[in-house]
Amino acid sequence: KTPSSGQIMRLVLNNDSRQKLNMSSDRDFYSSPRFVNHVDDSFISALTQLYRERIPPGAEVLDLMSSWVSHLPPEIQYKRVVGHGLNAQELARNPRLDYFFVKDLNEDQTLEAKDCSFDAVLCAVGAQYLQQPEKVFAEIYRILRPGGLCI
Repeated sequence: KTPSSGQIMRLVLNNDSRQKLNMSSDRDFYSSPRFVNHVDDSFISALTQLYRERIPPGAEVLDLMSSWVSHLPPEIQYKRVVGHGLNAQELARNPRLDYFFVKDLNEDQTLEAKDCSFDAVLCAVGAQYLQQPEKVFAEIYRILRPGGLCI
């Protein structure tokens, strides 16, 4: 059966797995910018190459849980790149973003985008922090165009 837009087909975490070890607010944790690389150079290189191979020029891209560093290939032009994260100062320094928004996806999993509005949604180094991944990925499914890609 093909899932309808935004329908959760299966839960991947039990209730205990949804609890954070640090119960403080994610917004508080990210209130100060962290201008660091969260992964090493070889991972960044491999991820950039994957994006180069899979995301066509002219695509509309949503980069979830982004930061000040873009992993998109610098030589490829996209129609629109929208970033999401928890710190506006970090996102403002990301040269690839045409627009960004700040939102805690552990508090509210709704993505303010129209159905079928992106060709690619990226969430490279953040999915492990989601407490409700099923809801976020249902939203990703909703906003991806037919044949769209989630990496």
